[in-house]
Amino acid sequence: MKEILNKINRSWPKDLIIRYLYIKLAPFFQRDLLYFLVTEEEKERQYKQGFINRFPNIVCSTLADFYVNLFNQYGINAKKIIANSAKIPLYAVIVEGDNGYFYIDPLNDLFYNQYGLKPFFFGNIPHYKTLSNNYKELIKLPYEYIQELDKYLNFNFLDKLFNQMHETFTDRKLANSFFGYPENSRIDLKENKILFYEKELINIGNVNGPFERAQLYKYLNDRLLNHSERKYTKVCLIDINENPHIALELINRDGSILFEERKRDGKYVLVRK
Repeated sequence: MKEILNKINRSWPKDLIIRYLYIKLAPFFQRDLLYFLVTEEEKERQYKQGFINRFPNIVCSTLADFYVNLFNQYGINAKKIIANSAKIPLYAVIVEGDNGYFYIDPLNDLFYNQYGLKPFFFGNIPHYKTLSNNYKELIKLPYEYIQELDKYLNFNFLDKLFNQMHETFTDRKLANSFFGYPENSRIDLKENKILFYEKELINIGNVNGPFERAQLYKYLNDRLLNHSERKYTKVCLIDINENPHIALELINRDGSILFEERKRDGKYVLVRK
């Protein structure tokens, strides 16, 4: 983290510093399984007693605290806010950039920032009544303006690539051709696609938290599997207490195939069980 912080030029415009820190520091955090995998009753108890900071394991409140404190160190005003009216509310951040206060949601953008996708909630205004009623001064950052920030920071995102893959992999004829089968083949391609995940996709970016790894596979399934394939592919977080990791279950006519994710020599692999 220190290496990233050392690259900050304090003469940069505030929006540039905010964008840089928001994206580059995401790999240092992961969702706290002691909160996200417990019952709703236990979540409510933790919320009412006050969230415990178990860095690098975070919840929305502790991650918001981190960014508020960090931005303040760079002379940038920021506040942790309650964004919605849920029983256990979402905590996010409003930050004063070069043109006014805008909204960021470090938790809900965490996986996207880690994997190299465009964050959705940076300078956007989600449709939360609590947010719109209490923070009417918020501005929405124009898309073209954010592109200029990213160009300066040399940020290149994967969204366009995955849009292209989505068109290929969810079209049966194109997917068959990609894997070397006749266009009209009815072969089940789920296993081929999972093996393609391992070869090309699961080691992109810096996604290391168990919960975020599950989000990664759900994202890949959404982009590369068609509706029927998604229906018969399950993403599971297993061995939660000892060694939490991901398993993929592919259900077919003959039963099911199970792949478990492991880390070997610094890279993630899928082991067929």
